[in-house]
This record gives sequence, C-alpha cells and structure tokens, in this order.
Amino acid sequence: MTGCTNNTVSSKPKPEIKQVTTTNQKINGNRNQILNHDQFKKLFEQMHEYLKIGHFQLEASTLGSDFTIIDRELSFGKRKWLTVDGTSDSSSSQESLYFEDEKQTTQLSIHFAFTDHYIGEDMVQYPSNSGYNKLNQKLANKSDLIIISYKNIVISVQQNTLGKIDPETTQLAVKRIINELKQLK
Repeated sequence: MTGCTNNTVSSKPKPEIKQVTTTNQKINGNRNQILNHDQFKKLFEQMHEYLKIGHFQLEASTLGSDFTIIDRELSFGKRKWLTVDGTSDSSSSQESLYFEDEKQTTQLSIHFAFTDHYIGEDMVQYPSNSGYNKLNQKLANKSDLIIISYKNIVISVQQNTLGKIDPETTQLAVKRIINELKQLK
C-alpha cells in the first residue's frame, strides 16, 4: 500500500537467519567452546578472588547460593527463575560483584550472566546518555555502563556515583576483567 509521499519504496531481500548450536559452534572456521555451568561458577569464583580494580575494594558479592525469581513475561515467557533451566531446582545463571571506593561515593557493579549460546568475545554495548539536550545532564552523568561478552557469558560493568562519573574508571574495570579472562585460557 502506498500513500502520497515523496519517499520511494525499495524492496530488499530479508536477511538470512542462521541457526546455531550450543556446544561446539563454528565461527569463522574456528571451534568456539562455550563454558558449562561448572566452568561459569569457577570463572566467577576466580573473579571474586583475583579481580582488583584500582582503589576500589570488593564490598559484596553473590558468591554462594543465590536465586532470583522474575515475572515470566520479562523473559519472553521462557522462565520464572534466573537459573540454568528456569526452575528453582537448578543453579543461578547470574553472579555479581560490588566494588566501592574508600569514601563510598562510587560503586562498580559487575554482573556475570550465563547463557547457553556462544556470543563471542567483544564489547557488546557502551551507551552514552550525556549530551542529549532534553535529558537531565546531572542525572545522566551519575551512571556509566559497559557490556562485554566472553564466549557464552554476558558481563556488565556499571559505575554509579554521587558525583560525576569518570568513564576511565568503568573502562579500567573492563580492562581488568578482560585481563583476568585471558588468564583463564
């Protein structure tokens, strides 16, 4: 159906949707192993023990038993619990580390989320909400977020501060995480 506009309509073929399997996926000719849940737990335990970020101290973590119940609609109807199989009978699919500076004015929240699909080793997102005229810039400058992927793990690093965020602090945390991940190989 066309209307009265000056815009031309072009028909492009739909992009191909590829199916991927979860254990030994071939990407660019390489086999990429995903971590099983026991390896995910070990990765988190190592991060808990060895991750150091500048002048920040680890103040809290989810090391140990931890379960989160969610509204099923928030997972596209897939699960009721944030666990490996979506039930309360399996292990948690997320872990968190909370670092704070000495004055407790800046907090780094680092979250590790287990998935069953290889998603690569890359920066997934680094949004910027500063510079938009209609946004409250004082509020926009209180938080910074970077999301990276490691095999089948999604890792988010969020900086929250009472002052103005320092993007270099968030970036330093991500660099330290990547360095620790490289030690696992």
